[in-house]
Amino acid sequence: MNTDLLRTFLEVAKTRHFGHAADNLYLTQSAVSSRVKQLESMIGAPVFTRQRNNILLTTAGERLLPHAENLLASWQLAVQEVGVPAKKNAQLSLGGTSNLWDTFLQSLLPKLSIKFPNLYMRTEINTSQHLVRSLLGGRVDIFASLDPPANNDFEAEVIGDLELIMVCNHPSIQIDDVPVLGHVFVDWGTAFNLQQARLFTEPVAPILHTGQSRIALEFILSHRGAAYLPRALVQPYLDDGNLFQVSGSLEVEQQVYAVYLKGADSSLSLGPVINFLKARDIKPETALAPIEDEF
Repeated sequence: MNTDLLRTFLEVAKTRHFGHAADNLYLTQSAVSSRVKQLESMIGAPVFTRQRNNILLTTAGERLLPHAENLLASWQLAVQEVGVPAKKNAQLSLGGTSNLWDTFLQSLLPKLSIKFPNLYMRTEINTSQHLVRSLLGGRVDIFASLDPPANNDFEAEVIGDLELIMVCNHPSIQIDDVPVLGHVFVDWGTAFNLQQARLFTEPVAPILHTGQSRIALEFILSHRGAAYLPRALVQPYLDDGNLFQVSGSLEVEQQVYAVYLKGADSSLSLGPVINFLKARDIKPETALAPIEDEF
């Protein structure tokens, strides 16, 4: 199997457009079309329905998609593992959603590097659904989640928590004022999202919906709105008077879980890492300090 065929198939499946896929792969559109036809010839079935400006996966294409992801990822891992320096004798692929990398996992990587100096690390940022597939397919070893999946093949351990508070850039704002000020909806997992939906007596359409806390923070600081954000992230702005906590809003402790395959905590390679995570010595990421010119 030519991995270029799989890479082209995945790019067309993602963009739903032969021209856009060609641009992303630095190929001509005819080369992309030729690769797709070659792949279809190999598997004996069409993988896309071709309509003008509307490229859709066929049933065969839908079935091929997870296999293509796994095959390509496995090949990439093999190439990387062969090229790992000899002194890096342990490997870890760590996944998480974008909001957890923003506010929790960034501070973990240096600690892992210090604790395990011979550890070779890879990271993946993706949706929860994709991370589940990546764990099952062996593309990640552990991923962090606010909503651990109910899967008998997985184990989940609490490795920390986020203290979420509602903030805005205007003083003396009450929870009842937020619909007028503007609700910035940050995705903190299904359980807490249901709580957010019940914050107001009437349904309120958010002025911004995002999965990244830093996008919400910058939006509120430069424009308007109120959002639930980690206290560790916004505390410097609260201290400086650039942000204010919304009166009458709940303060919520949201647990963060490490999810891994059953039995991984007893393996020689992942066991020490999982035990380190379970010690809960990870703190949420704080706000980034401005960079000062040293010259």
